[in-house]
Amino acid sequence: MKNSKLREFLFKERPGEEYGQRAEAVVATTAGLVVSLLLTLMFSHPIVLTAAALTSLFAVFTLIQALRGSYKYLILFPAMAATSLCVAAVLEGDGSHDLIWAGVFGWSLLANIYSRKNGAPVLVLSVYMAVLFFGTGLAEINDILPNPYGTDLKYAAANSVFFLAILSAMIAAFHSYRTLLKVTAENRNEQIAANQRLAETNRALEEKVRARAHELNMANAQLEVKAARLQAVSEISQGIASNINRKPDELLTHITQLISEKLGYYHAGIFLLDENREYALLRAANSEGGQHMLARRHQLKIGGTGIVGYVSQSGRPRIALDTGADAVFFDNPDLPETRSEISLPLKHGHTVIGVLDVQSKEASAFNEEDLHILSALANQIASVLKDMLASPFDVTPGARIAQFSRRTASASGYTIRPDGSVVSNVLPEKNPALEKALASGETVVLSPASGDGLPTLTVPVKFRDHAIGLIHIESADPTKPWTEDEIALAQAIADRAALALENARLFEEATRRAEQEATIAHVTTQIGASTDFDRILQTTIRELGQALGASRSFIQIGTANAKEDQA
Repeated sequence: MKNSKLREFLFKERPGEEYGQRAEAVVATTAGLVVSLLLTLMFSHPIVLTAAALTSLFAVFTLIQALRGSYKYLILFPAMAATSLCVAAVLEGDGSHDLIWAGVFGWSLLANIYSRKNGAPVLVLSVYMAVLFFGTGLAEINDILPNPYGTDLKYAAANSVFFLAILSAMIAAFHSYRTLLKVTAENRNEQIAANQRLAETNRALEEKVRARAHELNMANAQLEVKAARLQAVSEISQGIASNINRKPDELLTHITQLISEKLGYYHAGIFLLDENREYALLRAANSEGGQHMLARRHQLKIGGTGIVGYVSQSGRPRIALDTGADAVFFDNPDLPETRSEISLPLKHGHTVIGVLDVQSKEASAFNEEDLHILSALANQIASVLKDMLASPFDVTPGARIAQFSRRTASASGYTIRPDGSVVSNVLPEKNPALEKALASGETVVLSPASGDGLPTLTVPVKFRDHAIGLIHIESADPTKPWTEDEIALAQAIADRAALALENARLFEEATRRAEQEATIAHVTTQIGASTDFDRILQTTIRELGQALGASRSFIQIGTANAKEDQA
């Protein structure tokens, strides 16, 4: 752990410093300090010891400066060390012939290490050390210093030049080394910068990938929700289609239950407008509060308070995302948990016939997608209601009686007689059981105790809760009581007969439409087979007269006034 901290301290990149500069300066200065301390132990002359002590002090000073990151005073230590070397050679050595002068190269090396950016101090130091050697030689030649080895000018000059050459070579080598190191550092910095840019690019790409993945996940989640809701609407549509033959109120209630179950809304209600188009009457609901509203015959005035009243008048859907802030929302005590609501018109053409009302416990539960989905569902419900209201058998009880009376002579019916023969269009006249069954739409049972003649059983044949005919049964036994099983059997047969009659009617209508389309196609083909104007007119009137069974047909292009204008 300590080694890591020391390495980080020495090699950490700092502004204005080259990589490893502090480490080199600290290590080199520490080594020079050790050498100067050893020299202090090797000599005994006071002046030499003093010079060595000063060199050690300079070493400590430059070491402190190196640790602090200040390098401009480091050259002082090699200069002082060279001076101490010269003093030691003169006072306790062999003068210019002492091997201690080899230390010049060491101090020059140290100076080169210190001087990274500027080579002038090293060059000056090299000249200074050469001058010290040459000066020592001159002092020996002139007998200022002892000259036991016969130092001459040639020796002093040659060795001084040799020193300068070696020191200059060292300076050049260090300069090349510095240049190479600089290039390496620049390449390293460029590589680091490139790696940083690559890392930033990778991070940016990763962020984009994550953002894109998040967007895709959100889109997939939305698609899954949309698919689930479309699947729910499809299941609701299938549920409506499979229950189309149920009574209207039962079917509408079933629809509200399907909406609540499949789409997850806690309340769904269907309102129908009354005959005078003054009120919207609640006809079906799934929630407990909705059942309370049905029990008290809940109704809302068209154009009055509430979203349902607004929609029933305007014919446009309305969403209340926050029921507490929506001024149109009607605070219904039967539905206190409502936080958002949507109402959609049920239209027959351009005419509003009812309203689909859906409510949620969550605020802002409805959006544009929900509006489209529920609008499609509302259109299907309106289509079902349209078929119910447009049914040829959809008449009021009073109208049924009048219609039945008017069509007695021509009504399609059959009677089986006691002898087993079947007679068509023979119906009992002024039978109270028939009138009662047709008016109420319920099974009428006349027992022997009623005193109204033979026991009779009259069962209405109903389709979509509307009577389209009657089954009237008379017993030959005046004392016969009608059992529950017999009544249930007659009602079941009446239901099957109603369904079969409706299927036959639909088949007949489909056949008629197919024949009509075939006739139109045939006539169109005949007309299009000619390009002559008169022949087209003749073919048109001939084919149309044959198709309609007309005794005489006439066609004319233009008017008499047009002919007079041309004349």
